[in-house]
Amino acid sequence: MLKILSIGNSFSQDAQRYLTRFAKSAGVDIMTRNLEIGGCSLEQHWNYFKNDEKNYALEKDGVWAANEYTLTQGLMEDEWDIITIQQVSQNAGKPETFEPYLPNLLTAIRALCPNAKLYFQETWEYEIGSTHYAFPEYGCDPDVMFERVKKTCREKAKENDLLIIPSGEAIHAAKQLPEFDPAKGGQSLYRDGFHMHLVYGRYLLACVWFKTLLGRTPVGNNFMPDDTQEGEVVNTDLLVKLQKIGGAYYEA
Repeated sequence: MLKILSIGNSFSQDAQRYLTRFAKSAGVDIMTRNLEIGGCSLEQHWNYFKNDEKNYALEKDGVWAANEYTLTQGLMEDEWDIITIQQVSQNAGKPETFEPYLPNLLTAIRALCPNAKLYFQETWEYEIGSTHYAFPEYGCDPDVMFERVKKTCREKAKENDLLIIPSGEAIHAAKQLPEFDPAKGGQSLYRDGFHMHLVYGRYLLACVWFKTLLGRTPVGNNFMPDDTQEGEVVNTDLLVKLQKIGGAYYEA
């Protein structure tokens, strides 16, 4: 069984929501855990680790399980095969916000979990018209945010010997299709301008993580996301398109 731990926030929550069940549908047995604090930055993660603060919620296989976890507690709870980390979305395009917190955290993680493979999730741009308070720092332009986040995350991953989960690139690619362009009558991948849509956005992330972490194509998977709103019917044609996109944007 592949064991995956994420140290993150609501964006890792979006990414892990369907991942275990998506893998199971493909006949792959994995276990996912998410240590989550909403809006948590690398700086905050580092400070919470130093002070051994019980600020984390623990999610198991995409479902809330417990509160009052410390980062050390989560890291030591199992023999992790993969550990993922990320920057809070508004800072992901700002190189100065990574230092010295990312290197410090990685030193601690590698000391406690020397056999784990480490990945950095490249987060995503906000939706056009997003009311997120930090969007003006990117000119309220999704394309500007995408390029800055991509550049920064890849540079920092390379500097720190991390593999990339290219979530942001897959989301950006999907948005180029009219099917996922609300201005052209398409389905939005967002639910509030920056978090992923409970069905389609989270499903795309499951595809990207499945391909990147397991090295297997998501195309043909029959898992059906179920976080639907009352009366909402999942468009399976859109899921097929998301599988193809999720299978194309990954790191070998």
